[in-house]
Amino acid sequence: MSFGMTFGANTQVLRPREGGTVTLKGITRHGKNRINQHGNIWRVKEIRGMKMFLESQFKTEGPRDNKIFDCRWVEINNDPNFDWS
Repeated sequence: MSFGMTFGANTQVLRPREGGTVTLKGITRHGKNRINQHGNIWRVKEIRGMKMFLESQFKTEGPRDNKIFDCRWVEINNDPNFDWS
């Protein structure tokens, strides 16, 4: 995993790095379904503000003979569907 760590007043904040990977965990039915479909390891393609743009580890989206990577935006803090590490 690839994280930058910032230490504040008695807190530790994990921040993903572009080009690194994160492990997603579904916390809602929607999130759990996406993990089931596309896996839990995702590449961080871009960070914009407090959101990260993720790409699935494997090609899982589309017709059987023409699969592509699934991509999605996930909030770095308090995403409604996913926890990450």
